[in-house]
Formats: sequence, C-alpha cells, structure tokens
Amino acid sequence: MALAHLNAQWRLTVPPLQMNLKEAPVSNGVVRVGDKVRELPATHHIQPCACTLCRKRPDEERVLSVYAIGSRNDTVYLVLPGGYECPASEVERVDAA
Repeated sequence: MALAHLNAQWRLTVPPLQMNLKEAPVSNGVVRVGDKVRELPATHHIQPCACTLCRKRPDEERVLSVYAIGSRNDTVYLVLPGGYECPASEVERVDAA
C-alpha cells in the first residue's frame, strides 16, 4: 500500500500557503524575509536519527535565507530555498556575524 503523503491526490488537498505575513516568531526571536535561519533538530524523531534535519552538518549547509513568510491553517511557515515550507516554530534565527 502506498504511503498517503506520497500520493498526488493527498498533496492536492493541502491549501496553498497564504503569503500574508511580514515577520514570523521563531524559537529564539522574530525573523523577516531575507533573515538567516537554521532548522532545529527534530525532537519528535526517535534518536539517534539520520534524517537531514537531525544529522549534524556544517553551518554553511544548514543556514538558509527566508524567501517568504506565510500561513496555512493557523500555522506560520517560512519559505526557504527550493520552495521548502518549514514551520516557523522549527527554526532558530541566525544573527549575521
């Protein structure tokens, strides 16, 4: 049986992201478009976990720019490179050095 999240019909039921926000609260502050963020390790994953999020990687691979900020179903998302929509609660702000 195919996994539901891989099924094209399942993906079509997700409403589009509403690009209606100028800033978003993250784990350690607030970010705006153009700010740098880093995804936090996935605490809900069984550890040790080797997924991209949990795996240790150099900062230059983990720090990403926020391209847009929007919401869907009362959840705030950051749009990161590649169109990846990440919940704002799962990232931290990275201050420029």
